[in-house]
Amino acid sequence: MTDNSDRTTTPRRAFLAGTAGTAVLGTAGAATGADDHRNEAERTNDKRRAGRQDREIASWKPTAHDLTMDDCHRLRVWERTTAADPDEAVIFVHGMTYGALPMFDPPVAEDFGWLRYAADQGLAAFAPDMRGYGDTELPAEFRSQPEANAPPLSFEREALDLLEVTRWLREDCGFDRIHYVGLSGGTWRGRAVYALGEPDYATVTLAGGSFDTLEVGTDPDGPAYLPHTREEFVEAWTGEIPTDADLDRWIGGDEYTADEVLDAVWKAIVESNQAIEDEPETIINPLVVQDREYHPEQITDPTFVVRPSSDETISRAGALNLYDAVGAEDDRKQYAEIAGGTHFMFLERKREEFFDAVNHFQDQY
Repeated sequence: MTDNSDRTTTPRRAFLAGTAGTAVLGTAGAATGADDHRNEAERTNDKRRAGRQDREIASWKPTAHDLTMDDCHRLRVWERTTAADPDEAVIFVHGMTYGALPMFDPPVAEDFGWLRYAADQGLAAFAPDMRGYGDTELPAEFRSQPEANAPPLSFEREALDLLEVTRWLREDCGFDRIHYVGLSGGTWRGRAVYALGEPDYATVTLAGGSFDTLEVGTDPDGPAYLPHTREEFVEAWTGEIPTDADLDRWIGGDEYTADEVLDAVWKAIVESNQAIEDEPETIINPLVVQDREYHPEQITDPTFVVRPSSDETISRAGALNLYDAVGAEDDRKQYAEIAGGTHFMFLERKREEFFDAVNHFQDQY
């Protein structure tokens, strides 16, 4: 474990949709056995992308842990902890397209972001970059053009990684109580975790997720990923804000302009292994294969299903279907809608109302 001491037209469905060891930051690499079949330009692009993993961690980023999965893939896990000796941990799992830091800890301000909020409540807050996202080791298939490979990612592989992160937190870090917060695509990952293991989370939060009303997963024959531009990022977010709303007020409130928040979130997105360096302002949007349904009935721990009221990505019907399908007893699950937020509410003016609702649920158990 190594620490950094600062202790579309992307389809909407793409947007949503062992023993761990340790690795020194920036040393993990991916297999390049297909180099003999690539032209010189492709090999040069490979070297550029691989070189990104050797750079130092930016000072604005939180504590970093690198875990080696059972297949030797390096997974980056970020941490914010302010309590001297926290009793409980929380795992924040991002959705599709964007990694952990832009969603949970972007460099807007010292007190901005869900990871910082959770740490201020006395929790040890952790957020993994799933494979293909953020600063986790880039899969070898993402070193070629999108059409060159089938998607290497699946909800099953991601669930196995999350079960290993959970084991690390429980057995190596000593946390008996661990909360799970899945955001958007992280709700599908949470369902797969429960289908493949018994994580025994203290609580489960499924934020911005649905069941049986939205198709997820991609064509298993490819492409492996989609290019995703800054313009598409801005449109995915601001396109959900009511046309008569003040953009600065809706996103930044009294503290920030909309551009200040958008710029900081994009900075966190693009300053990672997802950046396509020969295509400015463009990142890799990983595509994930869904091998089976991963029914929510497997989730029997206390569960909170929460939806922003202006979320145009997740319908109310889909979110209620998810709540109804969760396997927890009725007195151990809750549903709530928070008014005045889009699918990106956790980055908007009313974010702390969203955070407070989740924290209140976690405190009940």
